[in-house]
Amino acid sequence: MILTPDRFDSQSAELLRSGRPVLAGISGGRDSMALLSLLSGMPGCNLVACHVNHQLRPEAEEEETFVLRYAASLGIPCVRERVHVRDMAHTRGISIEEAAREARQASFLKWAAGHPGAFVALAHHRNDQQETALLHLCRGASGIHGMSPVSTWANGLTVVRPMLDFSREDITAYLEHLHIPWKEDSSNQSAEYTRNVLRHEIIPKLNALFQRDTSLPFSRACRLENQIRTALSQALDSMNLTDPQGRLFLPKINLLPAELKQCAVHDYLRRQHIPNLTEDAVLRVINILNTDGPSRTSLPGGKLAVRREKRLLVMDAPPPVNKAEQPPADTAGGI
Repeated sequence: MILTPDRFDSQSAELLRSGRPVLAGISGGRDSMALLSLLSGMPGCNLVACHVNHQLRPEAEEEETFVLRYAASLGIPCVRERVHVRDMAHTRGISIEEAAREARQASFLKWAAGHPGAFVALAHHRNDQQETALLHLCRGASGIHGMSPVSTWANGLTVVRPMLDFSREDITAYLEHLHIPWKEDSSNQSAEYTRNVLRHEIIPKLNALFQRDTSLPFSRACRLENQIRTALSQALDSMNLTDPQGRLFLPKINLLPAELKQCAVHDYLRRQHIPNLTEDAVLRVINILNTDGPSRTSLPGGKLAVRREKRLLVMDAPPPVNKAEQPPADTAGGI
């Protein structure tokens, strides 16, 4: 497929041509350099190149300089942020991948504050979509879903992914044809990350087994799943299942058939941006809808689902108690 902005999906293209500031994530790698090139020549695209230096690899400084210089050569403004991701992961007790993702989203939110009406553009493509769908499937998430062309982060920023229909091969051919340079990320070869194992070991075996590019049927399946989810969300909205504060109203939810109740709870939790949402998590939440049972259950991402006054809401889980810091039992509550 020939890469041009005309081949972007209609939702992404409409936003990108709207004149609103477009904060494009540019790492300096193959995919993001193609995105930078495509958007820089797109009429109506008010582009800002955005680079986050995670300071994880020796070549990170070189990549930062590369992005700054290339954006300048195109006449594109560029902003950057440096984050000690490894320290952040250690301090918060999370994976480096999760820390890097949170750091990027925090940086985009900071940049958006200086660009009213801004949204984010990312360079995910069809092969990324297949990897994401496989990760969701194997981790127990419901359905074979991937990334949407237009979505919203938990911090409220709109995100567009206009290259989801393009393959990695399409992108490489585009860059080579136009002699656009890029930097290879050495961490993309590391077997430390599950996504890399899927990319370099599992998916090539699937392609060989079926003698075809299996990213195509995965892409179609994800597109269909997104359409079904959108239609279901619209149908649930028409049923007025939430109160004015956006909490699920249990007298209405508990009248639904079991299958539709599960869909309604899943849709609500998804809108609350619960990460790694699995069928098990949804079923545990359904169990607390019964007033005879427990009133809360834990959710991924440090959240709690709570039944309160005939409503279901999601809230932050309290921090774990450090027993070493508790007062002795005979003085607790005293002065």
